[in-house]
Amino acid sequence: MKYLYIANWKMNLSFNQSIDFCTKNKNALQQLAQTADIVLCPSFIALAPIINMFKDTPITIGAQNCSEYATGTYTGEISALSLTEIGITYCIIGHSERRVYYHETTENLIKKIYLSYAANIIPIICIGESHHDFLNKKTFTVLAQQLEPIVLAIAEQQYHNKHIIIAYEPVWAIGTGIIPEQKQLITIFGWLAELMHQYLPDYTVQLVYGGSVNQNNITELKTIFHIIGCLIGNASTDF
Repeated sequence: MKYLYIANWKMNLSFNQSIDFCTKNKNALQQLAQTADIVLCPSFIALAPIINMFKDTPITIGAQNCSEYATGTYTGEISALSLTEIGITYCIIGHSERRVYYHETTENLIKKIYLSYAANIIPIICIGESHHDFLNKKTFTVLAQQLEPIVLAIAEQQYHNKHIIIAYEPVWAIGTGIIPEQKQLITIFGWLAELMHQYLPDYTVQLVYGGSVNQNNITELKTIFHIIGCLIGNASTDF
């Protein structure tokens, strides 16, 4: 399994800036993709032209979100079916910013995951604890509360692609420049690997880390066992 780099551009790049980034760095991105899997996640309106730009290349394109509804009168929502029809292969689900700012619940996330799998899109499921929970040594309790209902729900569905990506992204590390100590990450990812094997033994699981990933800490992150990729936010907009 290749190392996975997921570039979550959030709303940092405008439509024109996104196209410009891909145009300038297309060749270099393809070179990087020879040794690693690269997923670019621009804003919704930039998805189709960027997919067309990277057609017949190893670069894949992911969405930052999808609707929890398959179809219907939901103004402003984007369905998983529409995403797969334009060529999306990954979708970020449950990012802490969605949980906090848009009050997404576990029930909402499970619906999105079901629809993603049904549309043959691989979900990138985000989990992570707050700084308060981290300081009070509740990391594992919070992660279990977030993850267990989701993996139990996934285990009940037998018709989809049995591959899953879990992104551990401590909320207190996002955009702060601070990441957990190596020893902490080793313990957390070991626990996650064991938990996923327990609940989804027939799945291929890819565990990735997110939260202030940059050129200064990526080398150390890549040495940690069980981490097979990184979810990179703002730093991924600076080639």
